[in-house]
Amino acid sequence: MPNRKQPPPINIVSDIPFIKPKGVEMDNGLPVYFLEGGIEEFVKVELVFFAGSYMQVRPLVSHATSNLLRTGTIRKNREEINELLDYYSAFLQLEAQKDIVSISIHVLNKHLEPALQLLSDMVRNPVFPEDEMRSFLKNQQQLHLINQKKVQHLARTYFNELVYGEQHPYGYRLKPEDFECVERSDLQQFHHNWFYPGNGFCIISGRMPPKIEKTIATYFGDKGWKNIDTGKPPVYHLLTSGGRKVNLSVPVAMQSAIRIGKQLFNRTHPAYHRLKITNTLLGGYFGSRLMQNVRQEKGYTYGIASNIISLLRSGYFFISTQVSADVLQPALEEIYKELKDLRHKPASKDELGSLKNFLYGSFLRSLDGPSAQGERFKELLVFGLDFSHHDDYLKTLKSITADDIMATAADYLNEDGMMEVVAGR
Repeated sequence: MPNRKQPPPINIVSDIPFIKPKGVEMDNGLPVYFLEGGIEEFVKVELVFFAGSYMQVRPLVSHATSNLLRTGTIRKNREEINELLDYYSAFLQLEAQKDIVSISIHVLNKHLEPALQLLSDMVRNPVFPEDEMRSFLKNQQQLHLINQKKVQHLARTYFNELVYGEQHPYGYRLKPEDFECVERSDLQQFHHNWFYPGNGFCIISGRMPPKIEKTIATYFGDKGWKNIDTGKPPVYHLLTSGGRKVNLSVPVAMQSAIRIGKQLFNRTHPAYHRLKITNTLLGGYFGSRLMQNVRQEKGYTYGIASNIISLLRSGYFFISTQVSADVLQPALEEIYKELKDLRHKPASKDELGSLKNFLYGSFLRSLDGPSAQGERFKELLVFGLDFSHHDDYLKTLKSITADDIMATAADYLNEDGMMEVVAGR
C-alpha cells in the first residue's frame, strides 16, 4: 500500500512529448503548420493574424472587425452561416487580443472541407453589415457600462493605463463614446490592411483527413488571396517605470479591488523563465506565499494571485485580489511584505520541491493533446521562438535554487516603480 503521508517523488521530464509540426508555405505565402495526433476524429484549424488592437487607429476596430466576421459575407448572411455551423457541429471561436487576432474552428474531420469553405468565406469576404455592426457595438457599450461598476474591471483597466499610458494601445481605457465613433469603413479598411496571408499563419491540429494539404491550399493558399503592402506597424512610446498610484472611490461596492505591478518584459527576455518560476512561488498557484499568507493565515480574501503577461512589444507583472474595506490597509501591507520576503527569505527545501512539482505537472498538462500543443506552438510562432524555448524552461526549472529566486526577485520584483490601483470603498 502506498504511504499517503509521503508525497510522491518529483520526476524530472527528460523528453518533451511534442508533436513535431510539419510546416509548408502556400502559394500566396501563408505559412501552415500541421500537428498530427490524438485519437478522436477531430480537427482544429486556427488562423492567426497580427491584427490586434495595437494595429488599430481608432478604439474597438480590431475587436469589432474580428467578431463581425461571422455576421455576413458576399455569399451568406448571419443566419446561413449559423445554420451551416450547426449542421456541421462546428465550433467557431473569434478572439481579438492586444497583438493578434485568432480565428479558429473545431470540427469533425469528416466535415472539415465544407467547414473550411465556410471559414475561408468569412475570413476573406466579410461585408460587415451596418445593422449588425451597430447592434454589436450597442451591446458592447452596455456591457462596458455594467463593467464600470465592477471594481475588479476598474482596477485592471486603470492599472494598464498607469503602466502604459492613456494613449498607448496596451493601456488605452475605453470610454462610452468610443462605441459610437466606429464606422463600417473603419472595419473594411482594417480588414484590408491586416487580414492577409503574409501577416499571419495557420495551425491545424488533430486527426488529419487524407489530402489535407491540398484542401487547405484550395481555400487558403491560392494567389487570389493577395498580400498587400500596408507599411510598418504604428510605433508608440512606452512609459518609463514609476511608482504611480490611483485610488478609485466606488461607494456602492462591497469590496475593494487591488492591483499592484509594473512594466517588465516578454517571453523573449533571457530572464523570463526565472521570473516565471519566481512569480509562481509568490502568487502563481494555490500553494504560493500570497495565498498562504493573505488568504489562509490572515483570511483577508478568498483568492489572491500574481502573474506575468507577455505582449509582443512589452510585458508586465501584477498582483490582484479583492478584500473588504476594513482590511484594505492590512492586506496591502501583507502584499508588500511578501514582495520583500521574496528577496530575503529563501524557499525551504519542501517549498521549492512543491513549487517544482507543480510546475512540472502544469507544463505536462499544457501538452495534453494536439489542440493544447497547438496552443503552445502558437506562442512560439507569435514571439519568433523555437522549441528550444521550452527546453530552456525545463533546464531552468531543474537547476533553479532558492538563491536564484531571491536574486531574480531583487532584480525585477522590488517595490521601486510598482504601480498601485485600489478601486472600491
